[in-house]
Amino acid sequence: MTVRQLEALIRISESLAKVTLSPTVQHHHVDEAIRLFKFSTMDAVTTGSNVEGLTRSQLREEMEKVEKEIRRRLPIGWSTSYQSLVKEFVRGQGYSMHALERTLFVLEKSDVIQFANQKKVVRRVGV
Repeated sequence: MTVRQLEALIRISESLAKVTLSPTVQHHHVDEAIRLFKFSTMDAVTTGSNVEGLTRSQLREEMEKVEKEIRRRLPIGWSTSYQSLVKEFVRGQGYSMHALERTLFVLEKSDVIQFANQKKVVRRVGV
């Protein structure tokens, strides 16, 4: 999660506390902010349209293929460089850069992968 995303969660939590007339942010405000944030970011992934000349359904189809390949080629516990994924999927197989980036974003949010070394390394951590 980036600093910007963390700040957004703080603002959402504070807003939820204000709406309920609470003088302080409570645990349930933070939980709801996280839920809203995850839902909105996942929704943005699935509703984007016509990026890099792709329709929504084409992007979704491409993302499904990229995800399947990443899960197949990167067993749990293994790591690879971000650049090697770009080389293989974008330059080698012709997938769009946007599909690769969005897929990695979704996999990270789903706790399937983690980034390390300022997003230079991708590590598979979950199912």
